[in-house]
Amino acid sequence: MKIYLISKKKALGAVAGVLTLALMFMLIPAQPLPNPTVLSYGVANKVIIIDPGHGGLDQGATRGKYIESDITLQISKKLAQNLSQAGAMVIMLRENESDLAGDEFTGTIGQHKREDMKKRVAKANQARADLYISIHTNAVPNTVWTGAQTFYKPNNEESKIIAKAVQEELSKTLGNTKRKAAPGSYFVLNHTKMPAILIETGFISNPREAALLADGKYQSKLAFAIFSGVAKSQLTDPSNSSLKTP
Repeated sequence: MKIYLISKKKALGAVAGVLTLALMFMLIPAQPLPNPTVLSYGVANKVIIIDPGHGGLDQGATRGKYIESDITLQISKKLAQNLSQAGAMVIMLRENESDLAGDEFTGTIGQHKREDMKKRVAKANQARADLYISIHTNAVPNTVWTGAQTFYKPNNEESKIIAKAVQEELSKTLGNTKRKAAPGSYFVLNHTKMPAILIETGFISNPREAALLADGKYQSKLAFAIFSGVAKSQLTDPSNSSLKTP
């Protein structure tokens, strides 16, 4: 588990990080983008869990050379950089191709996956995080489907607010999805004790979108859109911020 931390004593470093974020605008020319300095106020000093989906024995969805666990890790690392440069403390649940159950786990593949999911949730809850973000790619038998979509913890207004803001930024930034944020009955959403969202960043089952998801520049656009959505959800009405302040 890796923690990305920018303390108050390193405020000048955070400002430098914000300037780095500004350079990312070159990768997203389609829409006017928010000022990253302003966005930093939405996430500064927040504890945010990033969960790159799958890993280890579970590669997730695949299409030819494209593997979900690889793609989710790459996007998650970019998102972690965005958030930490804006002053958030980011905890990555997975830093490489291993999962949390470990290589020495004995049992069936199904048992291994369940143990992995339980440990992800446990680490998030133990960290008393302000927000849980799970990153995935989608896959269905029909290869025509495309588009990123954000899911949120059912019956949780804070999660819904964040998910809707993230989905709006994904739609504006990527320009290729009209999907809406929706409640999702996922294990990590149902069992975490903080606001939680899960982002299906696109369909790896679609040939064109699979290639985009594996592209570094497109991953940067995805990561910045997620960061921007999370931050904006906290700036709409600071007095009603859905993420608690330490």
